[in-house]
Amino acid sequence: MYFTALTLSLIPAYTAAHLAKRDSPLVTLDYGSFQGFSSAFSTESFLGVPFAQPPVGNLRLNKPVPPSSFTGVKNATWYGNACPQMSLLAPGVPLPNNPGLSGVTTYLGELEPEGIVAASEDCLYANVVRPAGVSSGANLPVVVWIYGGAFMTGDTSAYNGTSIVARSTSLKTPVVYVSFNYRLNAFGFLGGKEVQEAGLGNLGLYDQRLALEWVQKYVSAFGGNPEKVIVWGQSAGSISALLQMVAYDGDLNGLFQGAIMGSGSAAPIRDITSEQQQENYDFLVAQTNCSAASDTLNCLRQAPYDAIVNATAQMTALLSYQALNSTWGPLVDGVFLKQTIRQSLRAGKYARASAPSALVTTSYRLFSLYSLNVTTNDQFLEYMRTVFLVGLSDTEINLVGELYPDDPTQGSPFGVGTNDTLTPEYKRISAFQGDFYFQAPRRYSLSMLSKTQNVWSYIWKRDKFVPGIGSFHESDLQEYYDLTGTTDWVGADALINFAYTLDPNVPAQGYPSGASSSLLSDLNWPRWELWCPELLTFEDPNVLTFTNDTFRTKAIAYLNYLEDQMGL
Repeated sequence: MYFTALTLSLIPAYTAAHLAKRDSPLVTLDYGSFQGFSSAFSTESFLGVPFAQPPVGNLRLNKPVPPSSFTGVKNATWYGNACPQMSLLAPGVPLPNNPGLSGVTTYLGELEPEGIVAASEDCLYANVVRPAGVSSGANLPVVVWIYGGAFMTGDTSAYNGTSIVARSTSLKTPVVYVSFNYRLNAFGFLGGKEVQEAGLGNLGLYDQRLALEWVQKYVSAFGGNPEKVIVWGQSAGSISALLQMVAYDGDLNGLFQGAIMGSGSAAPIRDITSEQQQENYDFLVAQTNCSAASDTLNCLRQAPYDAIVNATAQMTALLSYQALNSTWGPLVDGVFLKQTIRQSLRAGKYARASAPSALVTTSYRLFSLYSLNVTTNDQFLEYMRTVFLVGLSDTEINLVGELYPDDPTQGSPFGVGTNDTLTPEYKRISAFQGDFYFQAPRRYSLSMLSKTQNVWSYIWKRDKFVPGIGSFHESDLQEYYDLTGTTDWVGADALINFAYTLDPNVPAQGYPSGASSSLLSDLNWPRWELWCPELLTFEDPNVLTFTNDTFRTKAIAYLNYLEDQMGL
């Protein structure tokens, strides 16, 4: 997910002054040629390069297909369209009226995504940023970014790779940066028995897969090495990275060698034919006047675009009472995903790339802002029973209540006493949601992956001053996408090290002494091991420490047990 205030502080504005520097670079692929541009940051960019045909007409609600060939040279100096978006807020729902939230908008805008490109079904485009002067055959490591947004919203224009590539060249360890769009909400993650029977679940993940195949086939033309690719995702993008590792029972087919997963791992996912998914499908069919059609899925392909967008807008938004039990997302479809992520990890059916993985986490109170009407213990237990822990016994739900007490000093934001107690139950709900959807899956994923490969993990505790929510979800991205020069660059340096050596601590051979972040140089970030689970910890102000990953051991272990029981 990305938010207006944070986004605006991290995106360099590409003005005419940035676009007309030096000779414009040209890349020729087997389906056409693309003219990029040279920027003021000693990088070259190719934006809006199609990696698939537009998913419109009969290709709507169908698997993506490779791009068509064309003659001449296409301009690649601006992002392609974003895929159709869904509001993070339900229509007409304002920020909760609570005195404790008076300063939240100062830091987060109005909690609405604000990309810099228009949304359209014609949206399957990739972007490449490389160091200036790099050409085919340079064989540089490749960093592939997958954006987040709860599988409802997001696009590549929110975060471009200029700062990453600029930092890599300053360290004399240059990388190529690639990003791509994928379909979202009803366009990319529609469920229901009709979709399953057609074998068309998880279209957004198929988009990602085709984009990764595009990288394998074409990144060498931009100077990248297809055998040295790492993927890096945040939130839904992080979950996507792990989903690609467990897809087809772990048959990754060499698409990448390592993965950096930020704030998302073995997230709960549902079956494609679950009651909720069928209700979503039936609602969409009804709202597009397709109920009487003999083939409702095909009717949806012919339905007016606006009708689908308007119907989707009426469904439950992320920032709502339902919170992280969201409407859209990956589904167990029996083809791309044969079982849940947790089940795949437990069965050992995941890709054993030759590279390690790094999983990170931040704080998640943002998603509890729309449950402020829950103010008593009984209401908390009912909230658990009807939204998050549906089908569990009263005994199991009561135990959750005991493990997450309504003592605000034990709630999230953690470690701030009674501060940020917006309601008697707010910090309690925040603690539960953060652990259920992020900490428990993170710890579970690390415990499984660490058996077969190297893994590292960190926790972000900076920016706790933000009123009501503290260190908020996605705030750690400033470690990577900051062109102001105010960051300590630890995250970016670890990312670049990982791209070269598959170890965040170890720079490439020939790395100049003292070139990396001094904070990172002075530390050895230990691998996460079951018998010694250490977390690199980012504290204010610009301090790095280590935390033993044993906090809330009993509570998180119980949530992992419940998620297994619920088949998530």
